[in-house]
Amino acid sequence: MTTVILFVLGAIVGSFLNVVGLRWDLPRRGGVLSNLGGRSACPSCGKVLRWQELVPIVSFFLLRARCRGCQAKISWQYPLIELWTGLLFATVPYIFIPVFCIYVVITIYDFRHKIIPDTLVYTSILLALVLKLFSGGSLLDWLAGPVLFIFFGLIWLVSRGRAMGFGDAKLGLSVGLLLGAPLGFSAIVLAFWIGSFGSLTYLFLNKSGFLKDAKKLTMKSEVPFAPAIILGAWMSLVFHLDILHVALF
Repeated sequence: MTTVILFVLGAIVGSFLNVVGLRWDLPRRGGVLSNLGGRSACPSCGKVLRWQELVPIVSFFLLRARCRGCQAKISWQYPLIELWTGLLFATVPYIFIPVFCIYVVITIYDFRHKIIPDTLVYTSILLALVLKLFSGGSLLDWLAGPVLFIFFGLIWLVSRGRAMGFGDAKLGLSVGLLLGAPLGFSAIVLAFWIGSFGSLTYLFLNKSGFLKDAKKLTMKSEVPFAPAIILGAWMSLVFHLDILHVALF
């Protein structure tokens, strides 16, 4: 019963995180939704949504993925983020929840804009550092964050930003500080697996014509990597992974 309650609470929070991720930079770009305040509305027609249209996950399917006013399609992002956040609340230790909520917003933003906002990633680093100060850990656990930062930073430096963004290095620092060495390093290994699998799957589906109206993806396309890092961090934490057998050291 506790797990169910946590999932429902997480789905509700996920609905809010969707709004945060989508509205984060709208004041600069303009648009129907101009700030983080105000009632939720359809981004296409501006129709203010009623409470029946805002029930996490359920409303998406009841509305058949379309706005009741203008019949514009509703993105699958909404139920997927709500579902994922519900799972996060049900599976992640409560002290890690604030950091993972920030990670959810980073995921949304990086998917849409191919960049990680400094405000979000610096906040996640600060929270991860505070948690590390209270929880402690071995010297290797303390070094995990800087090691991942240097690893991604070198890729960014050598490739001149073409292979990796510097925001990924900052996110690596946050994940390393939060999870420590065994889980943090496992998260990055998983991230590369997830990123490779996701990109190859998208390439195949795109080439086969299965994804209609989707952007064409090539080997030179810019692909957001933060979602893969964050998914890897979640899976590593939930399953207590130590892929590189760091604990032996």
